Amino acid sequence: LKDHATFNFLQWFIAEQVEEEETASDWVSKFKMAGEHPAGMYQLDKELVARRYAPPTPLAEMDAAGG
Repeated sequence: LKDHATFNFLQWFIAEQVEEEETASDWVSKFKMAGEHPAGMYQLDKELVARRYAPPTPLAEMDAAGG
């Protein structure tokens, strides 16, 4: 592939999707384990509230990779 910018973007995009799928799978497992127990649901709620959004930066990563 001679279009290095597109190649780098697709590499970033795929890595981001893999990360998101893993995160979603982890949360599904945690919710299954907690079941309907109030203490488990409370703990998961605390974990979710503590999460902070970090926007992806594909352009900065592409520049760093030489794209």
